[in-house]
Formats: sequence, structure tokens, C-alpha cells
Amino acid sequence: MFGSILSNNLRARSTHTFATLSSPCLYFVSPRLVSSLTIATWRNRKLEEPKRTRSFKTCCTKLEAEPQRRSFSSSHIMAAPPANLTEAVVAAMKTLFPEELADSAWDNTGLLLGQAPLSSPEPKNETGGTVLLTNDLTSAVVDEALQEGAKMIICYHPVIFRPLKSLTTKDPMQTLLLRLAAERISVYCPHTAMDAASGGLNDWLCDILLGGERQLELKRTVAQPITRPLPEGHQGAGYGRAVELSRPVSLQSLLKRLSAGLGNQQYMMVALPAAASGDLTETRETITKVAVCAGSGADVLKDTDAQVLVTGEMAHHYALRHTQLGQAVVAVLHSNSERRYLEARLKPMLEVELETTAYGNTRVLVSKADHDPFEIVDVRDLA
Repeated sequence: MFGSILSNNLRARSTHTFATLSSPCLYFVSPRLVSSLTIATWRNRKLEEPKRTRSFKTCCTKLEAEPQRRSFSSSHIMAAPPANLTEAVVAAMKTLFPEELADSAWDNTGLLLGQAPLSSPEPKNETGGTVLLTNDLTSAVVDEALQEGAKMIICYHPVIFRPLKSLTTKDPMQTLLLRLAAERISVYCPHTAMDAASGGLNDWLCDILLGGERQLELKRTVAQPITRPLPEGHQGAGYGRAVELSRPVSLQSLLKRLSAGLGNQQYMMVALPAAASGDLTETRETITKVAVCAGSGADVLKDTDAQVLVTGEMAHHYALRHTQLGQAVVAVLHSNSERRYLEARLKPMLEVELETTAYGNTRVLVSKADHDPFEIVDVRDLA
């Protein structure tokens, strides 16, 4: 029933054309030319070690065709060596997720809190430290950063979003920034640059839905391509992704894969086409195209012809429109669509970028205090 509803509704709609990623080896890859850390070196590492789990099957597969052209690390070819850990990490993040990919029309990305200067020169022998990765900056995360002795925080969401007229303790976020500045801890925020980059958040969500079945992916495209000029090696990047499948799958199987990839998430919000009567048992193996957008994906996914839309959150009327078009919407809560990326992909990628620099002994941690502000509560369990 669900399949026929989707097919009938979507057949009547005009096919939307997406711009494809311009290079066959853009997944999880530094855009610079080959360096001393070659693909062969990467693939010979003990990736199965639990200390640094690195699962980049898609990356390795796509690089086999031209291993001489790409590298996972290029930090050492910068014009000048970094003067401190903050500069080294910023350079690595710009290599992985160029700031030019961010949607600067509304977003605020980059180094948003620099490291306060010392009254005396910093010791020259300091070549490491701790970097803490988090999705959001909260008082619990700042406490954790101080306990771990972090020198820098990479916070996915911008800690400064609108221009500040003052910096006081009357605002919670400003208070956190003042605490960090007092401890000389810098903050870098990649946000939509990480969304748009190849190997970024949205590619990771696609990989989760594929469940490790590489042969299931027929074609992957960008939902909302960036049309402005981009850095070399990143042409064709953009926001959101759509994946065409080589064979039909059921919505139930997609939901189970999504749950596992997000950390065994138990609850999701699912909006089904109106005629499906909200019955998931009717969603048989009929899905051949899925679109994803981390965070709030209504604007990015509004023109997709995919049968299933996966995002963090979507406003009521946007979801209602898609169900009337015969599409299903899956919302997993905003930051739940983003957080696990830090451990699964960003941590190992950043470690590789840093390890051929003078800061190769940097400790990269993922915050344990960071969590989505919302929880699903069953009022029947309340006392």
C-alpha cells in the first residue's frame, strides 16, 4: 500500500535534477596533492584498534582508482608552520572542511574564540595538548574541558551567532566564553562547512542508511549544490545528499540502520503519506531513493523527489506538505543527527591531519557531557 502511494504520487511529479559530486574520490579526503602520508600508509595502519577506530570503507574504495593523486594529510605543506596548537588545528579543519563551503549568508563559522595571549612568551617546547570535540557548548562541556586540560574546543554549532554588543555574565553563552577566555581555551566552529564538505555530516548519514552495503548505493548526489566558486578539489559540494538505491528496501530497515548508526537511538518521529494511515507495517520494500540533511533540513530538502527524507527536525507544515506529496519524513531530534559524527569520523580525520605536524601527539577527545537537550518522556512512567 505504502509503495503504491509513493509511486503514484512521485510519478506525477517532475524529476528534480541534482548536481553530482564532481570527483569520484571526494569522500573523506583532503583536497591537497599527495604528501608523505600516502594512501598506502593509511590503509596499512591498524584501523581496527579500539583506541582509534577508523571505518572509511567508502574512502578506500574510491581512492583505489587513483592513489597517486590524493593524500589524507597535507598540514605540513602550509606556507608557515603553526605557532601553536590552535593554529595547527585551525589549519587542519580548513583542509578537511574549507570555510568557503559554509553558508555565510546566515551562518557563522571559523575560529570564534581565539587563545588569549600570555604576558610572557609561550614555551617553545609545547607541541601538543588536548582538543575536545562537542556538538554544543554548555556549562557541563566547559567543566569537562577544564577537567581534561583542553587547550581548544571544536564545537560544531556556532558559539557566537549574532554580533555581540557586550560580553558579560548576564548571558549564559557569554559567561561560558568568558570562562574559556580566562583559561586560554580557543573555540573553532565548522557548522555548515562540515555539512557541505565531501566526507562531512551528510555523507556520513548516507553511509549509515546504506548499512555497510556499498553495492546498495547506485548514485549519490548533492541536494542543494553550492553555485559560487569553491576551493580546488571541492567543486560540486553542497548541502544535503540524495542516494538512489540499486534495489528497493523497506522503511523499517532504513529506520533500524539509522537507529544503530546514531547510537541505538530508540525513538524517532515518522510522518507517513496521508493515505498510509500511519501504519508502518504497510511500508514494504518499496524505497529506492532517500534524501538526508543533518540538523534542520526543511529548506535543503524542499525540492527533493526522494521517497524518504531523513533530518534532525522539520516544522509541522513542511512535514505536512511532504506527506501530501507522498513522501515520508523521519526526524531524529536536531543534534542527534549530528553528534555521533564527532566520534565516528571527525576524531580520526583530525588525528591524521595533525600527526604529520609538530602537534602529532595531540590528544583528541569527544565530549561525554554533550547531549541533546530534548528527551522523549512517557508520562505514564512519571510518579
